[in-house]
Formats: sequence, C-alpha cells, structure tokens
Amino acid sequence: MLVNYATKILDSFETLKKLLENENGSLVIYDDPLKVVIRRERIEFYVGGEFHGFVDRSSAKLSDLVSVEAEMWLKALANLHFKRFSLKK
Repeated sequence: MLVNYATKILDSFETLKKLLENENGSLVIYDDPLKVVIRRERIEFYVGGEFHGFVDRSSAKLSDLVSVEAEMWLKALANLHFKRFSLKK
C-alpha cells in the first residue's frame, strides 16, 4: 500500500512543486521532528537530521520510529484533491 501512495505522489511531483517548499530540486515538508523529502524517484524520511527510511515505486524501507507518521503523510499527499474555481464577472 505504501508503494501505491508513493507512486501517486511521485507522479504528481510537478503539481506538488507548486505547493511545497523546494530545496535543491526536492520538495521538503517539515513536521518537527520529522522531515519529509520528496525527490523525483523516492520519498525519504528524517528525524533530527538522521535518515530513517524511504519509499519509492517498488519498495518501502522505514524504521519503526517513522513508519506510522510516514504512512499518514504518504496517505495525505497521495489523496490531495483540489477544486478549481472560476470567478464570475
């Protein structure tokens, strides 16, 4: 399931780039103490600057420390929905 979420997120990288902070070509979310880094081919998770795992299109390797939070972030990012509004004149 995590891999499916990651695939949806990675497929929408360009759209997310318009919404999230961009650092050196990667999208970054700070949820202290968790840091989520979305690269073009994988999503990485850090706590206090220490790497705690990743999820990509084919595999997931997460430490126990971040597994629950990572799943919540992946689920949320994979299921973003936006409505387009047009202003009436």
